[in-house]
Amino acid sequence: MNETKAEMQEYPGVLQDTPAHAQMLKEWGPRAVTLANGGIGLRSQLSVKVSMPGTEDAILDFVASDATLDRYDEVIEQTGWELANYRKNPVVVDSHDYGSISRVIGQSLITEVRNGKLLNRVKFALENPLGKLAHALSRGGFIRSESVGFIPISSKRGDPDKGEPRRTFTRQELIEISLVAVPANPGATIGLALRSGAIERRDLAEVLSLLRQFSNNESPADNPSDRVRAADWSRLAQRLQTIARNARA
Repeated sequence: MNETKAEMQEYPGVLQDTPAHAQMLKEWGPRAVTLANGGIGLRSQLSVKVSMPGTEDAILDFVASDATLDRYDEVIEQTGWELANYRKNPVVVDSHDYGSISRVIGQSLITEVRNGKLLNRVKFALENPLGKLAHALSRGGFIRSESVGFIPISSKRGDPDKGEPRRTFTRQELIEISLVAVPANPGATIGLALRSGAIERRDLAEVLSLLRQFSNNESPADNPSDRVRAADWSRLAQRLQTIARNARA
């Protein structure tokens, strides 16, 4: 397939085990993942600036993306965002996990391109311990990135020798917005947040309780992936318990 066709390949609605899926894998390799809508797309970590737009404590603004190069030497053109499908169900989840309602940590009240940047205004679910923790970490400056899942519709290649990005996405459909409430290695982030007062030990205790519920609810009889997930939750709960114990010392 020549370069022009590759750049303008249409991917919306691509499902697994289809010719379009095969083309997606050829184009993007292991970066291609199954998104929340069942389509095949990409996920990218984006730097964000967080601010409080008003007086309601639960609501924060995130500048979710600009034209900055990411670690793949790519740029996302902000005028190319297609937002209609995301706005139909604008949930914000923890770690791109749509498997349980307990992983929903908030919803985007506004998702739009403003002043050349993708902005989403998130109302956190403070009644959910994970949502409460994500809100506190975001407000305290401990969450400085978020992840978007999107379907690339068109892109163009650049010449790095000329100082151009390797690829520029010119049209892309937003499917997911995710924050990481509990990082894979939580020691530094959550430990520092505890010491600074951004979060309290009782917040951590609530998250620990929720993680233990996750571990118990993942039935080993279901399938191997459930057993792996239950083990992951259990290990994470143990690490958080160690962090809380060290914070008391």
